[in-house]
Formats: sequence, structure tokens, C-alpha cells
Amino acid sequence: MPMHSASDPPAERAGNLGEQAYQRIRADILFYQLPPGARVSEASLTSRYGLRQAAVRSALLRLVQEGLVDKSDERSPRVAPLTLRDVRDIYGLRILLEPRAAELATAAGFAPPDLERLRSISQARYELASHDELVAFLNANRAFNLLVAGASGNARLAATITQLQDLTLRILYVGIRSLNVSEWFQTTHLQIVDAIAARDAARAAELWSIDLKYGERLISDALMTLPELAGVNLAGASLALTSSR
Repeated sequence: MPMHSASDPPAERAGNLGEQAYQRIRADILFYQLPPGARVSEASLTSRYGLRQAAVRSALLRLVQEGLVDKSDERSPRVAPLTLRDVRDIYGLRILLEPRAAELATAAGFAPPDLERLRSISQARYELASHDELVAFLNANRAFNLLVAGASGNARLAATITQLQDLTLRILYVGIRSLNVSEWFQTTHLQIVDAIAARDAARAAELWSIDLKYGERLISDALMTLPELAGVNLAGASLALTSSR
């Protein structure tokens, strides 16, 4: 926890605590330590993280705005449900935007250090029994995608992809926590790096689309086989995944 001087303005200290609360709660939602449906009242979060109630309140407001917390019941706010429609909507947008970003970035060209960084990221892998390794793997995947998006030359496109990447973290955690996709990740991403190095924009975009379509299918299948969904009508496009906590 960062140390604050007694001379720090109260408003600045409050802002830092609110940001700290936001980052910690948000990370636990995205990486499934606070699963869909988990109760996230101010009192429970204050106790869980040892944070001030004002900081937790500020964090919850931001998380509600992001759609990660459902506060339709003021007395019992919960982590927002995860649905098949979420997967389809988010991946639908990613398929529209990310291959185009890869195409633009490839056409613009990458400096050798950035290509080497992409190759290094592509070596990421994880073991199913390790939460920390899974989180590191997902962060590596995000870093790969954002490095390419940032090289597209379109700041608004990159910002939108960043938001989609954040929303994808929670979906991916659920989808791959019972299936190791390290080999697929390494093979596909190295092929993308080769296409970028060869300045083959069409090939880079094609490989990106293939990767996203595989990911969407993998995650949708995983959602439908989770124990939390037993007995639920799986035909519903808006099928919700929630926790019984």
C-alpha cells in the first residue's frame, strides 16, 4: 500500500484510496475472485479489503458505470451476471474492430524491438492449477492485443479495443480455466507476428479473425458446461452465469 505524507491534501489521499479500491475490486471481478452474482455491499467489501467505506463507495460507483456491478437492488448490489449474449456481443465487436487494427498496424510497420516483444509475449503459457499463472497469461494476451491496436495509428480505435479487452478478461478466465490453450496461443500468435513482419496485412487480419472465432466458440462451450448452469435452459441467448454466494 502506498505511503502518504501528513502534508498530502485530504482530497488527494481520498482520491488515491478510491483508485486503490477500484483497481483491487475490479481485478477480483475480472479474474473471477468475485464471481458473477457475488454480493458486493459496501460493508462486505470494506471488511474484505480493509479499505475505508468512502473509498469502496467511490469504487462501486465506477464499477456500476462500467457494467461490472449490478445495483438494481440498492440493498444487495452484486457482481453483474455473465451471459452468452455478453460473449457474443463483445466478440462480435472485437471481430469487427481488431482484425482491422491488425491490418492497419501491419501496413504501418513495426520497429524490430516491438516485433521482438510480440514474439516474446507469444511464448506465454500457464498451468490449469495456478490462478497466478492464468492471470499472467491473460495479461500477456491483453498486452499482445493492445500493442498491435496501439500501432494502428487510430487512437479512438485503440481506446475502444482497450475497453473490449478489459471486458474480455472475465470471459476468458471462465473459458480457459479448465482447458489449457497455451499451444494454440503460441502457434496462432507467432503466425500473426510472422505476417506482421512480412507486412502481409491481409494475412494478419485473417489470422486475427480465426483466433477470435475460435475463442468465442471455446468460451461459449465452456459457459454451457459449467456446474453453475446445471438445469438452466441453455438455448437462451441471454443465459446468465451467476454465483450462488
